[in-house]
Amino acid sequence: MIKGPFIWGVGLVCSLALHVGGALALIWSVEPDPVTEQPVPETRMQLSAHQVKQSEAIEARPEVEAAPTKDAIGAQLDQSAIRQSTAAAKQIPQQTLAATQAKSDALAPLENLSEAIQQVTGAPQPLQVAAVSPSRLVPATLQANPILSSSPQLQALPPQPPKQELAQPVRPQPVALKQTVPDIPPTNASEVFSTTGNEPIDPVSLAAIQSFMRPEDAGKSAQNLRDGIDGLLAQIPCARLQVQFQPDTNTLQVIGHIPEDGLRNPVLTALQAQMGNNIRVDDKLHVLPRPQCGALSGIADVGLPQSTDQITNPLLIGKDVHAREFYYVKGQQLILDLTGADYDAFVYVDYFDAEGQVIHLRPNVSTPMAPTPAKAALQIGAAEPGDAGLFVTIGPPYGQEIAVAFAASEPLYHNDRPLVEPAEGYLNFLKTRIAEARKSNPNFKGEWVYFFITTTER
Repeated sequence: MIKGPFIWGVGLVCSLALHVGGALALIWSVEPDPVTEQPVPETRMQLSAHQVKQSEAIEARPEVEAAPTKDAIGAQLDQSAIRQSTAAAKQIPQQTLAATQAKSDALAPLENLSEAIQQVTGAPQPLQVAAVSPSRLVPATLQANPILSSSPQLQALPPQPPKQELAQPVRPQPVALKQTVPDIPPTNASEVFSTTGNEPIDPVSLAAIQSFMRPEDAGKSAQNLRDGIDGLLAQIPCARLQVQFQPDTNTLQVIGHIPEDGLRNPVLTALQAQMGNNIRVDDKLHVLPRPQCGALSGIADVGLPQSTDQITNPLLIGKDVHAREFYYVKGQQLILDLTGADYDAFVYVDYFDAEGQVIHLRPNVSTPMAPTPAKAALQIGAAEPGDAGLFVTIGPPYGQEIAVAFAASEPLYHNDRPLVEPAEGYLNFLKTRIAEARKSNPNFKGEWVYFFITTTER
């Protein structure tokens, strides 16, 4: 009985001894070896202080002679209109001289009176009229010295009394004063930038203004700037863009349309860089998606020119865009109020929708073709059922679409086209008919213009 507990006690003591030995061995194995001290380089810094000689500058005032103030001498120009008046010619007062006795004892007879007058008075002097300054016209009476008509002393010539000839009074001829209009170019106050003095004037903006307002003065630099803007606008695919400079507000207005709204910011940013910091770029762009924007390329290729204003208006750069904008909401009738061409013409009006179809608004079964007098008012569409014209009600799908008016001096076709047909086939047909008309009639003329139409639900 005693042998069993003894064995358990010896085992326990042995187990504790083994555990203590293992723990000591573990501690010894994980204890790091001592690190030998490494030699550390010694760095020394030597600082020396030196006294710096200082001196104070004495404030001195410049000797400036005060300029004496004097009143400005000059004429003050009135900005109002120049007053005009007409100087009326007046009769020169005549003075009659009494005949006096000749002091000469004897005078040789004269053959005629003219010789006597030349001897007495000499050659007549021309009337001198003072020049009037054109800067200010003041009504005044022209003063002229009386002309002394010296008559020969006839009483002293008893042998042969000469024939008396009365000298005609000389009237001064009124001199027409030519009014000179000063050559002052029209200008706007906004052309001189309204700055507070702290804001610098951008030379790029100055050059841009000169290229629009005075391109002939800027020369090649103005042409380069205009060509750069024109090239920038032409790079946008499926778009027709035009810029117009507004001198009253120092604004460059961008009008026209682009195929997607993502092109808006790049276009405006590029134009702003061309204009500088003092000219604001005004966004008037519309979004005309495909295929409508692509249809304009086919329309421009039919053989008719588009009316242009850039030839005589230097404020415009870029392609000609839509002539007008029409806005319609759901339920309204499609009515276009147009004006005829500058000559008697046959006007064709077509509506190009978002599905690539063309709807012939004129002519059609409801609206037969008839010539339109020059510059006459023309209404396309019917307001009520039964009225003359095609009755069209606005409905879905809504968005941006275009209508085109073709004007020709002779008819291209009558009512032989379907009301709705693919736009591509119709434009090819129109191109052929225009080429035939030009070939048969050298005096044929025509043009086209398009309108931007926006339809919404409300």
